[in-house]
Amino acid sequence: MTEIWLVRHGETTANAAGVWQGQGSAALSGRGRQQAAAVGERLARIAFDLVLASDLERTRATALAAGLRADPDPAWREMDIGRWEGLTREEVFRRYPDELQALASGEDIPMGGGETWGDFCARVDGALAALHARLRPGERALVVTHGGTIHTLIAAVLRFRARGRPWPLEHGHNTAITVLVDEGSGLRVRSLNDAAHLGTAPVPDGATTVVGLARHGESEANTVGIWHGITDGPLSPRGREQGEELSARYDTVDHLYSSHLQRARLTAAAFGTRRGLEPTVHPDLHEMSYGNWEGLTSEQIQELFPDDWAANYVHGGDEPRGRTGETAAGAAARMRRAVEEIAAAHPGARVLAFSHGGAIRACVGGILGLGAAARDLLESPGNASVTHLRVGPEGTVVIDYNSGVA
Repeated sequence: MTEIWLVRHGETTANAAGVWQGQGSAALSGRGRQQAAAVGERLARIAFDLVLASDLERTRATALAAGLRADPDPAWREMDIGRWEGLTREEVFRRYPDELQALASGEDIPMGGGETWGDFCARVDGALAALHARLRPGERALVVTHGGTIHTLIAAVLRFRARGRPWPLEHGHNTAITVLVDEGSGLRVRSLNDAAHLGTAPVPDGATTVVGLARHGESEANTVGIWHGITDGPLSPRGREQGEELSARYDTVDHLYSSHLQRARLTAAAFGTRRGLEPTVHPDLHEMSYGNWEGLTSEQIQELFPDDWAANYVHGGDEPRGRTGETAAGAAARMRRAVEEIAAAHPGARVLAFSHGGAIRACVGGILGLGAAARDLLESPGNASVTHLRVGPEGTVVIDYNSGVA
């Protein structure tokens, strides 16, 4: 396996002022230096074979403040937006309406006289491909780069770059971590926009609700590789600790929900005890049903149900798991219904809902429009990780994925 870790730079004075910076020079703010120190502390536990950074001031300063020795590489720069640099969004819209109208109509013109969208995509795609080619099996690379660069690359990996805006994924927070892995069949996403090291969960507002989907703690079935789907089963000793650990490090929660399955209920209860929160069971937060596969390992499923396994995991289909179970599309629709019902009940709040790895991945895959490809493009979230969704009048978008486990 190879790994590529992408980290957005810390907050800059331009970020704090709300102006677009492109390839212009901008220093880190005091908050940005704190963010860089926090991500540096987190990354210090990880061994990297190669560390790169965009050659712009803010990425080099982030790497330095994080304690990283990074080689500069201009291919990882933010998009060049020419004369738009140093302006707010409102100022760009007021001063350059003709350019914006041309872009809205599909013309690939230089933005602000800088790069075209096509040129930018080609540059960052080339940077990722070149880095990927440099890595040997078992190696891990880190790149300190920019929000637009990461967002654009992920849109390509997750196959929604060609769609009209807005995209179904929010831009990452300053110093958020995104991890791509390749086990021999191409890049897939392990985590997206993970800023757990900052200790602050995404913020709702009056028009939106933030729903965090937390995976339950480690179960006894997890420890032996058994697919247990809607089969109930206990937490392992480690799993019983993970709910308390998540509670100790996580931000404020207004409301707590859980699947009816005990591995989720017990993790939610451990989380809620120290906060005085009692989890509410929602019937649609349960794991995918795996039908006749439940209670078996992957090896046993492939031996006993070779055609069913191949239909779903070799040929890219989405058949009911274990013949009598659920499809990924069905699980995605069920989970999204649960999220939207919870959000409607708690407008403007931050909610944490304890669910399951397969169900969370299916839900996110549905929002991103991946369909059955979600299992190939997204790793299943880890135990006690959190995936945040924002639900509002414009629909549901993914804020981050599998946060807090790396």
